Amino acid sequence: MSSKFSIALTLTVAAAAVINSVKADEARSSIPTGPRIEVSKDGHYRVELPDVADESENASFRFNGVPYLTTSDWNNNLRRQVSAVLVADVNNDGKKDLLVGCYTSTSFPPYPEWTNLIYYNIGGTLEATPSWISGSQVHTGDLAVGDINKDSYPDVFSADGGGGFSPSRIYFGTPSGPSTTAGWIATPSPSTWTTGVALFDFDHDGDLDAFTSNQGVSPNPFRRMLGYRNNDGVLETTPFWQSDEEAISSGPSFGDLDGDGWEDLAVGKWVNFQTAVYKNVNGVLQTFPVWQSGLTGGDRGTAWADVDGDNDLDLAVGRSPMMLYTNTGGVLNPTWTAAPPFSTQPQDMKFVDVDRDGDQDLAEFQFSTGRAHIYLNTNGVLSNAPAYTYDDSSTGNAIAFGDINGDGWEDMAIGINGDISVRVFFARIPEIIGDMNCDGLVNLDDVDPFVLAQLDPAAYATAYPFCSTSRGDINTDALLNGGDVQGFSNLLTAP
Repeated sequence: MSSKFSIALTLTVAAAAVINSVKADEARSSIPTGPRIEVSKDGHYRVELPDVADESENASFRFNGVPYLTTSDWNNNLRRQVSAVLVADVNNDGKKDLLVGCYTSTSFPPYPEWTNLIYYNIGGTLEATPSWISGSQVHTGDLAVGDINKDSYPDVFSADGGGGFSPSRIYFGTPSGPSTTAGWIATPSPSTWTTGVALFDFDHDGDLDAFTSNQGVSPNPFRRMLGYRNNDGVLETTPFWQSDEEAISSGPSFGDLDGDGWEDLAVGKWVNFQTAVYKNVNGVLQTFPVWQSGLTGGDRGTAWADVDGDNDLDLAVGRSPMMLYTNTGGVLNPTWTAAPPFSTQPQDMKFVDVDRDGDQDLAEFQFSTGRAHIYLNTNGVLSNAPAYTYDDSSTGNAIAFGDINGDGWEDMAIGINGDISVRVFFARIPEIIGDMNCDGLVNLDDVDPFVLAQLDPAAYATAYPFCSTSRGDINTDALLNGGDVQGFSNLLTAP
């Protein structure tokens, strides 16, 4: 993003203004040029951008270990403020679709529509126009997918709120995809602005429960975290659990802190509150935290992963700078921070193995700068500087990963604000001699495809459509034949 913008940090949450809905094409034709103001989905950030018409992808960089280009391969053309993106198969056809959550705010020029969207995956390609549009137009802060009612169809949990305190809702799955009409609506008391949701079977009874992070609006911006119990496929609409502390919270996630077999709940907390972990004692979630960060600078979100490969889960916290707490025997200690100048607080972050080397890399997307960063994990150590930076001219709210085109590699989706509100980056499979199944490794899993490529190239092309027989040309004579067998064997046995 250009440096020609200003940032205003809001420590209390202002209520979103009500914007009259008009037709999208009429709204676009009436959008003025000149300065543009964007407000984050939780209301904490306000950014002034230089020009409404300037929606572009700026200078970026890419290290060889990251499989994404720095310009997108697919984007929509629908003016939205996007709060969440999620890659998941929601119609059970074996292909991963793209879910988009949208929100409303006091941004200028105003956004006329904020319904949620699903772009279905048709043969490995996302449709150009979303064929699923939610029947409810409310402020959505987060999305989660899971079979909540245990009918084998994926359901969509929409974590809703905004200044109008729209309650969260569930769009239950059907054989053709989720219903566009909500079949479940939460009834918290008092009303809350839900900022995030974690679907997780915390009590190990075989169904998915829902836990939400929440906030209010000024002059009372604080709310408790809430939990909704699932009783064999029926999710209660009234919370059964609430945190003792009222705060501004975001990004709930479950991970087993102490290795007792019960996953604990982590949540990020905003200014004047400490990010915390709530212990799960044999399926009973405590209301007081067992661990707190000790810092009150304003965190946004949490994520668990075994970063150092020692078989326990470490905790990343969306702070400025972003921070990793290494878990040693159930004790979290800060061991890593993102290096300046990359350390602006993220709006969203995810762990994902982008280079398929067997360890978890860390990705973030920043609202104020519009930059996405990926920090590579090498032998259990995250790089302090990103190996990949994507720079969008707009503001960044959401990042997600999943194999959209079916090549076995994780693709990257980002949610931004503007006339283009979603971009997708397809992974580029690295050209590695001997990697016959295109998984990024040369090992015994490549033997069968190597033989198939020798005996029946057409069958190989059908079985591995994203690969090339040239990967088996070990002796580089432009032929794949018996002359490559010994070289291939040497690759497999090399130290």
